[in-house]
Amino acid sequence: MTQDIQLPDQETGSQHPRAVFDLFGHAHAENELASSLQNGRSHHAWLITGPKGVGKATLAYRFARRLLGAKPASGSPLASDRDDPCVRKIAQGSHSDLRTATRFDPEKHEIKRDVSVAAIRELTAFFTMTADGANGARVGIVDCADDMSVSAANALLKTLEEPPPGATIILIAHAPGRLLPTLRSRCRRLDLLPLSDQEMAMALPSMDATTLALSGGRLGRAYALVHVQGAKLYRLLTRHLAGLPRAPLDEALALADTTGDADTFHAVFDMLEDWLARAGRAGLGLSIREVEPGESAVLARLAANAGQDSCARAWSKVRDVRLRVESLNLDRSLATLDVLRTIREDLSPIH
Repeated sequence: MTQDIQLPDQETGSQHPRAVFDLFGHAHAENELASSLQNGRSHHAWLITGPKGVGKATLAYRFARRLLGAKPASGSPLASDRDDPCVRKIAQGSHSDLRTATRFDPEKHEIKRDVSVAAIRELTAFFTMTADGANGARVGIVDCADDMSVSAANALLKTLEEPPPGATIILIAHAPGRLLPTLRSRCRRLDLLPLSDQEMAMALPSMDATTLALSGGRLGRAYALVHVQGAKLYRLLTRHLAGLPRAPLDEALALADTTGDADTFHAVFDMLEDWLARAGRAGLGLSIREVEPGESAVLARLAANAGQDSCARAWSKVRDVRLRVESLNLDRSLATLDVLRTIREDLSPIH
């Protein structure tokens, strides 16, 4: 069922990562985490980085299950017995020794613009409590850490500097460069790379070529695209964008009509951000993976005509509108029209 609010730590079309048990790829990272458990010297803070949807949260919850005493299972180093009570509690979001901090405010049932200082203070207060489990372990997950406000980051820093016994903090970051250097320096870092086409095909055999290219090796993104018929949406979107700066208004209206649904809205905005990022690269003469034949030339032409910073400027505006829609519950269709107008203006030829 489509939900009215898209949780910031859950991909469209997928279960919440706390209830996902299969991890594709990333064997090096999983082996490193498993080795730290076997040696009994697991670091108190981990920073898992990589593109959104690549599997960072899935890996974090696999690690959390084992930290909290879940019974191992065969198959991979961090696999857990799905019938273990610890595993079931985590999947239900009811394990007393696990806390998360995200942009979602459960009391107000709304998405914030950032991971607030209140959310981080609640997490740090949790670490002062006595663990219920026999091994004394407690786990906190921040998803995603680059969404923390400056005040929130500073509030977390003290706990990272003086970790309580048995505490493990896992920071998930799409853009680790946005984190305070002092935070990064106190974490053991694991970088997750996009999956290969072969790994993606193994995970989702029914995926079409357009979805494969759009997902960019991010399985979470692929599930979201399949859920909303992303290939069809992308053709509608690129037909409009390729006509810039004089794209027909009826195409913009048709696109906006699809985004009243929260899942489709986020999928379209993901596509817009990716399209602008690839247009910027093409405009600089850098190679990009084409989703459709001849796309490189179209993107390079638009970026070159509009000026060097046009794509970056438009990308920032798209992201800002998306955050405002989430935090203020604005009309998604009108926001889409506004963003398409903004892109048209930013990618108009310079005079």
